[in-house]
Amino acid sequence: MKSRKSSPFPVTLRSGVAFQPVILFDRSLKKMSRIGNAEDGMRHTIWFAYMLLGKLGAWPNRATSSTSFSRTRNCILIFMCYSVQLIILIPGLLHFFLKEKDSRKKVKILIPLINGYLQLCRYSLVLRSANKLCHLLNEMKKDWMNISEEDRLIFRRKASIGHRLMSVVAIIMYSAGLGYRTFIPLSKGRILLPDNTTIRLLPCPGYYIFFNEQITPNYEIVFTLQVIGGLLSYTIMCGTTSMCAMLCLHATSLLRILVKKINELTKQPDINESAVHMKITDIVRYQTKIKQFLNDVEHITTYLFLLEIIDETGIGCVIGYCAITEWEDSDATAAIIYLLLEASVFGVTFTMCYVGQILIDEVYVLCFFLHTFMTSVTRLNFIQGNNVRRMSITIDWYRFPAKEARNLILVIIMSSYPVKLTAGKVVDISLSTYTDVRIEKLDFSIFYIKLVLLGSNFFIFQIIKATVGYLNMLRKVT
Repeated sequence: MKSRKSSPFPVTLRSGVAFQPVILFDRSLKKMSRIGNAEDGMRHTIWFAYMLLGKLGAWPNRATSSTSFSRTRNCILIFMCYSVQLIILIPGLLHFFLKEKDSRKKVKILIPLINGYLQLCRYSLVLRSANKLCHLLNEMKKDWMNISEEDRLIFRRKASIGHRLMSVVAIIMYSAGLGYRTFIPLSKGRILLPDNTTIRLLPCPGYYIFFNEQITPNYEIVFTLQVIGGLLSYTIMCGTTSMCAMLCLHATSLLRILVKKINELTKQPDINESAVHMKITDIVRYQTKIKQFLNDVEHITTYLFLLEIIDETGIGCVIGYCAITEWEDSDATAAIIYLLLEASVFGVTFTMCYVGQILIDEVYVLCFFLHTFMTSVTRLNFIQGNNVRRMSITIDWYRFPAKEARNLILVIIMSSYPVKLTAGKVVDISLSTYTDVRIEKLDFSIFYIKLVLLGSNFFIFQIIKATVGYLNMLRKVT
C-alpha cells in the first residue's frame, strides 16, 4: 500500500473552502501591488524636485538611499556648489565696491550678485532642513500606501499641476539665463577703453586680485565658471520652488480627501451610533494629521518663500531697468533677454502664490462644508461658487444621532483656525499677495465700469506694482 506523501502546505478537504496557500499568495500579491502603485505614485510626485535638487546634492539621503557612495557624492556636490558660487560672488562684490565707478554699470552688476547670494541662502536652508524634509517625504509615502486608487488620482492630479507650472517656468528661466550668461557678453565683443586697452565682458564682472582675468586661458576659465554658476542658481531656484509646490499640493490633496471623508459620512447608509462614532474618530485623526503636516511644511518653506519675494521685488526692478537701458541703446536682443528673465522671475513667484492659493481654497471648502452643520443654507449667501452652495444644500446632517453629531464640533473648531503658508510669518502666500484687488475702497459704480471695460486687466499686480515703484526710483537716481 502506497503511503501518501505529506504536503508542506496545510490542505483542507472541505468543499467550498479555498486552499490556505492560495489565500496567502493572493494577499501577498495584493500587498505587493499596493506597494508598487504607491512607489510609482511617489516617484511621480517627487520627480521634478528630485531631478533638480538631486543634482545639487540637496535631496536627503534617507529619502532614497543611504549608501556611503550616495553620502560621499552629495558631500562632493555640496562642496562644488558652494565653491563655484563663492568664486563668482566674492570677486563680484569686490568689483562692485572697489573698482566700478559708473552707477549704471553698478546697477547691472546687481542682477547676478543679488540672485546668486539669495539662491545660496535658499540652498543652505534646504540643506539645513534635510531631516525635516526626509520626515515629510516618509509621511507622503505612508499616505500613498494607505489610500484607495480613487484617492491616488487626487494626489496625481495635484502633483501634475505643479509639474506643468514648473516645466514652463524652468524652460523660460534656463533659456533666458543662458542667453544672459553667454549671448549678452559675447555679443558685445571686445570693448576699447579710454586708456587704449581692450577688455572682454564677463557675465558677472569681478575684481580678481591675484591674476588677470582678461588674458587667455584665464578669461575662458572664469567665463565657464560663471556660466556654470548661473546654471546652479537657476537650478536652486527651480528646485526649491518645485519642492515647496510639491509639499503644498500634497497638503491640498489631503484636505480634498478629508472633505471626501466627511461627505461619505453624511451619505453612509449605516447611521447607528457606533458606525458614526468610528467615522468621526477617523476624521478627527486625519484632520490632526493634516495640521501636523502643514506645520512641518511651514517650518521648511516659510523662509524660502520670504527669500523668493525679496529676490522677486529686488531683482525684478533691476532687470526692468536693464531692459529699458538696453532698449534705449538700440540693443533689442539684450532687451528681449532681460524681459524673458523678468518673466521667469515673475513666473516663479506666481507659481509659489498659486499653489498657496490652492491650499487656501481647499481650506475654505472644508470650512464651508463643516459650518453648514451649524448654519442654515439661507445664511450662506456670501459663499462664492455654486459648487459650494450645492454641496451645502445636499448635506443630510439631520440623519445623525444627536450625541455623535455634537462630536463634530471639535472638527469644526479645528477647521476654523487659518491654514495657510506664509513668507517669514509676515506675508501670506496667496494670489491676494500677487494681485491687489482693492474693491472695498472703490465706489461700486466705478468698480463696475472698470471691470466691464478692462476685464482681467483691472486686477493690479501687487508685487509687480512694488517692483515698478522701485524701478521708477532707480531710474531717477541713476
